[in-house]
Amino acid sequence: MSGKADSMAPTLPAAAPGASRRRRAMFLAIAAVIVLLATMPLAIGDRFLFTLIQMLVGALFALSFNLLWRHARLLSFGHAAYFGIGMFATIHLMRAVEGGAIALPAPLIPFAGALGGMLLGAAAGWFATVRTGTYFAMITLAIAELMYALGPQLEPLFGGEMGMSSMRMPWAGLSMGPIAQIYWLVLAWTLPAIASLYLFGLTPLGRVAFALGDDETRVRFLGYNARLTKTIVFVVSATYAGLAGGLLAFVTENVNYTIFSGTVSAAAVLHTFVGGSGLFLGPVFGAAGLTLLGALLADTTRLWLLYQGLIFVGVMLFVPQGLTPLVLSRWRRWRAPEGRRVLFRDAARTLLFVLLAALAVGGIEALNAALAELRRSS
Repeated sequence: MSGKADSMAPTLPAAAPGASRRRRAMFLAIAAVIVLLATMPLAIGDRFLFTLIQMLVGALFALSFNLLWRHARLLSFGHAAYFGIGMFATIHLMRAVEGGAIALPAPLIPFAGALGGMLLGAAAGWFATVRTGTYFAMITLAIAELMYALGPQLEPLFGGEMGMSSMRMPWAGLSMGPIAQIYWLVLAWTLPAIASLYLFGLTPLGRVAFALGDDETRVRFLGYNARLTKTIVFVVSATYAGLAGGLLAFVTENVNYTIFSGTVSAAAVLHTFVGGSGLFLGPVFGAAGLTLLGALLADTTRLWLLYQGLIFVGVMLFVPQGLTPLVLSRWRRWRAPEGRRVLFRDAARTLLFVLLAALAVGGIEALNAALAELRRSS
């Protein structure tokens, strides 16, 4: 009987060799990226290191925005409110530590930004999630605009038009002055935060949020509290946006009310959709690419924001899924048997596009220079 029972016992399928190789390659790639990021201060100067810090903060901010959109299909046009409140909360805590009112290790100070974003997100999310779609987006935009309007008026909270500033205090023998020390602290916060955002999507709450984005009515019929779920996801998103703001405040040591402006909220939208909202790391690549592009163009032209906007419009018109999914899909085709022919064709198209873009940029710059000369002569 025992032999018969053993023969009837179900056997578990063995893991596919290809899957295990891909998993091992993925872990090796992640480890290589972490090592590369950790050693960047040894290879680049302070200027580009500050740009890299902006890329890390922008990536975390874009991921916090995409948590709402990718999971629950909630489009926030006012995420600058939680980013900005995170900056102000961190500056307030830095001033308290600087004045000796609180003794707190410097690496923990950015947590004030996460707490500030969570509190504002809980209040705003409870009202915003009453509606969905366009109405939800308008409510989030109104909240950010309200914060922008109140900024110059509430001087004790936001420092009026001049804003607020503070200084980083030494910790554990570190002066917290060199940009390399600040970079390593930001990296130590950003990497675990990105990992936790990925793991959030694997939790039961994350799965329910995905279901909400697909069909909210069906989720309600299954007995879930749709509004409470959306509110919790909103709070989590605002918490990470506040953490990103707290990290930036710790780096720059100052902030003013313009951080609540629509430009900051738009940056998260641009980074997410240019990189690709359908992939978890899409906003990371979008934030890194556009931040680096802005840093490079800002030294050569005043129209760099115009070019970022044109990139966004072009991506939405011709590559609505984003650039990262496009590159991944082409990579799969390049690895196919006919991949060499596809690669050459894509390379030719890319070269033609770059030439046309260069001609367009040259024309815009020439027109801008002619108009500037006309204004000076008149």
